[in-house]
Amino acid sequence: MLRAARGADVPFLAEVLCMAGRGHLSRGPWDLALPDAAERTRLLVALAGGPNASWCHRSAFRVADVDGVAGSALVAFEPSDQGDASLARPLGAALESIGWSPEKIGTLAPIFGAYSTCFPDMPEGAWILENVGTRPELRRRGLVARLLDDALERGRARGLATAQIACLIGNEAAQRAYERAGFRVVEERKDPAFEALLGAPGFSRMEAVL
Repeated sequence: MLRAARGADVPFLAEVLCMAGRGHLSRGPWDLALPDAAERTRLLVALAGGPNASWCHRSAFRVADVDGVAGSALVAFEPSDQGDASLARPLGAALESIGWSPEKIGTLAPIFGAYSTCFPDMPEGAWILENVGTRPELRRRGLVARLLDDALERGRARGLATAQIACLIGNEAAQRAYERAGFRVVEERKDPAFEALLGAPGFSRMEAVL
C-alpha cells in the first residue's frame, strides 16, 4: 500500500534521509556532519518531524507499506511547495532544537558547501523526487519502482512537464532503477573537494518527461 507519511513514520524517515545521503557509499553528509549516531538520529528526527516544512519533512514523503510496516519512502515536490528548495533555515532550526549553537552550526559549512557544489539545482516548475530509501531487508521487492511510478503520476496530475532526480555518480543500482522509471542522465556535476569528502565524483541530474 502506498500512502502519505504520518507522524509515526518519522523515525523511519530519519533512517531514509541517512540512507539517501549515503547512496552506495559507506557514509554521507549526515554521517560526516554528525559522527555520533545518536545525535545524528536526533537531528534527522527533528528535521523530518519538526514544525518547519522542507523536502526532508514528513509532509513531503510518500511511504510504501509491507504487511503494515513502512518499508520504503521518497519525497516528491515542486520547489514552491515549501517556498523555496533551500534547507538552510529548516536545517538550522533542527540543529538549534538539539542544542547546537550558531557557532557550532557554522562549523558544518565546509561539508555542506562541498555537497551543494555538486548537488543539482531544483528549479521551480520541475517535479523533484528525492530522499529515496528502503529498509535493507525489504529491498528487491519493487517498492521503489511503485513509489517512482506513483510520484510521476502525481506530477502529471499537477500538470508539470518534467521530473528530476539526483543520483550519486557511481550508484549504478539507483541509476538503473531510475532509468527503468523513465529517467535519463542530462547533466553531471563533479568537484575534487566533493570526491575527497565523500568518495564519489559528484552527482548526475536525471530527468523524465511527464
